[in-house]
Amino acid sequence: MRVILLFICCFVLFSCTEHKLVKDFEKQTIPKSAAGLEEFRMVDDDENKVITQKNANAKLVYADNLIKLGDYELAIRIYLEVYEDIKYRDNQRDDALFKLGKTYESVLYEDADINQSIYYYQLIITEFPLSDRRLEAFQRSELLKLQLEEREIYKNNTTE
Repeated sequence: MRVILLFICCFVLFSCTEHKLVKDFEKQTIPKSAAGLEEFRMVDDDENKVITQKNANAKLVYADNLIKLGDYELAIRIYLEVYEDIKYRDNQRDDALFKLGKTYESVLYEDADINQSIYYYQLIITEFPLSDRRLEAFQRSELLKLQLEEREIYKNNTTE
């Protein structure tokens, strides 16, 4: 039994040596036509797309951490950068918009602006109709509109 197992291990080891992989790579043909080159580039584009998506996720996480540290201005710039770059996936872009809305609605942000927050939530609803965040954005925007109306009513009642 051990001899057979040893034989199998040796066979696998010697059949997958680096030399065989290098020889297989050397046997690949280089495309001679422009169409072949385009197909070759598409593989690189896919790899760049993956890198781009990871870059967007890293930016969003970085901006989230900036919010926790209280650097709202830089976080807002990063969220806007992710939203405005169409190379990123829609779910990353709408996530950036949602976080922009939450940032502008936050009571911790000294330049909080409910109208700006509503604007970003409305952008999610109009630009990303298939977004997972759409319902929550709608709920938040409507709640903020009610808060604005209540403030106006309160302001009118106190001035009279």
